[in-house]
Amino acid sequence: MKRLTFVPFLILAIASIVLAQAPPQATLRMSAGDKPLTVLPHGSTDLFAIDEVLAALGGTISNDGVGFKASLGQTTAAFGPQSRFGVIRDDLIEMPVPPFVAEGRVYVPIQFLQGFLLRAAQQDTTWDALSRVLSIRPAQQTTVGVQVSVANIQGTSKVVLTLTAPLEYAIVKEQDAYTVRFRGAIRAPYADQAHEDPYVAKTSFAGSDLRILLTSAEVVADAYRLDNPFRIVLDLHKGAAAGPGGLDPGAAGRAVEQPGIHTIVIDAGHGGKEVGAVGPGGLLEKEATLALCRKLAASLESRLKTRVVMTRTDDVVVPLDQRTAIANQYHADLFLSVHMNAALLKGAHGAETYFLSLEASDELARKAAEVENAAAKAAAVPAAPNDLKLILWDLAQQEYLNESSRLAQAVQEEMNRITGVQNRGVKQAPFKVLVGATMPAVLVEVAFITNPDEESRIRSEEFQKIVVSALTTAVERYKADYETRLGIVRAPAVRAPAAPAVTPSTPAAVAPGSQTTPVARTAT
Repeated sequence: MKRLTFVPFLILAIASIVLAQAPPQATLRMSAGDKPLTVLPHGSTDLFAIDEVLAALGGTISNDGVGFKASLGQTTAAFGPQSRFGVIRDDLIEMPVPPFVAEGRVYVPIQFLQGFLLRAAQQDTTWDALSRVLSIRPAQQTTVGVQVSVANIQGTSKVVLTLTAPLEYAIVKEQDAYTVRFRGAIRAPYADQAHEDPYVAKTSFAGSDLRILLTSAEVVADAYRLDNPFRIVLDLHKGAAAGPGGLDPGAAGRAVEQPGIHTIVIDAGHGGKEVGAVGPGGLLEKEATLALCRKLAASLESRLKTRVVMTRTDDVVVPLDQRTAIANQYHADLFLSVHMNAALLKGAHGAETYFLSLEASDELARKAAEVENAAAKAAAVPAAPNDLKLILWDLAQQEYLNESSRLAQAVQEEMNRITGVQNRGVKQAPFKVLVGATMPAVLVEVAFITNPDEESRIRSEEFQKIVVSALTTAVERYKADYETRLGIVRAPAVRAPAAPAVTPSTPAAVAPGSQTTPVARTAT
């Protein structure tokens, strides 16, 4: 009898354990009615089954093998299970903890739902932990919504404030903080949030003010504004301690806000112990690219009257991810990386031009990227690989790739003209040196240094002058076309050989790294 009496209690105990382990239910409240919602406790944070939320709104969630994509209407967000950052176009959504996958279901923090649903459907999302109700309702149009993302990219902490509508503001520097004072009512995403960032300790909202608490009084900011969507960006880095006072939000960003091509970054491939390819006669790629880029910088300054920044002017190692960091730091309008090609076939000749893609356009393009990326792999610093894959996968704006395609086409056409070689074509490949460029960026393989005939040509001053002229003409053509499309100037009569357009593939970019000291050349 005692054994029979014990059995029901054992079954009840087991059932209690199973129920305790199952994700608790909550309520998803919308104007269309209430629906059940699965919520997963994760430490002090509640995570929500995103498939249930999106299904209720007519959206979808998918797994492409790299991470997840949440789609609603015309908006798609990317995120990964080991990254605290979600990506919508070029916006980052910061979360206190990464999304979590349990039994094939994806759970996300409230911060991701708030950022995504506001951008995708103009919906406000709130969570009442006591009543266990997640409410989704149309955003109030009388106030301006603000989303905050904080990410340390390439040694600079970027605080990006994305607003649902333009709003006047002022930025005030305190001893250990910056305060953004909005001149209008705002809808804050939270009251306080701590950040695991080298320069940002915490962000907090009070009324129409956002206070950015710094980790040190030595941290200073460059601020600028971007449109479509309206964003305020503060680039935080170590610098001379500044006294309290106002900050001109346009001081660092005027070059970004002014339309047209004003700053060009020229990148001489390899350098220092990274010699690159070696010709049969002993010519080193690092020497050939530097000699060519010095002449190219002078030519661009003279003919285009632009500021030119070189990533290196000496025989030094510059990590690949620092090269685009320099371009971003100087708010460059174009990035051109110059290399010399290598091939197992001795007769390979001609130029090739690339722009960025996660997937190579062909097998030869894939191998070319592997060769150029080899140095980066050898010197890579262990970092957040999943963050890198996620940001590389979907952060760069499609407009940069479209413009990169146009620039690459102009470069390839001019190189075909001077070499008289049958078009080797514009290609795409995952070149690490192009990752992170927030402007049109291309890589040109000028010639095959492994071909004895082409190695000899590369050594000659005459051929270098011809290449410099061709590359300058290509940039000039692109500049005229770009500014004409903006309605700034009429395109000059620069010959443009006919060639098929190249369609860019999946967007990509931004990898964390550190900064280096570039050399700026300013046109006189």
